[in-house]
Amino acid sequence: MSHFDTMDTIVNKFFDNLPKSYLVYCDYIANTIVNNLKTNDTERLLASVSKPQYDMTKSGSFASTKKTINVEDRSGTRYRITVEEVK
Repeated sequence: MSHFDTMDTIVNKFFDNLPKSYLVYCDYIANTIVNNLKTNDTERLLASVSKPQYDMTKSGSFASTKKTINVEDRSGTRYRITVEEVK
């Protein structure tokens, strides 16, 4: 066995033992919602649309992938849009 084969085996075993990660698209979906609300409010019914807010712990770590968007219409009624992964 060559040194390359040995190193290749070591590297493969290392990566095979890492926790498996997966992608979720909460950021993309939340940003798409915000951009569409701002762009397509041709009737000017919305007074404000917030940036997506992250779900954070008190220590500042991510609690989940959940994103929250706050919206207010021109009459002062407030709405909350939540984007979160369903497991």
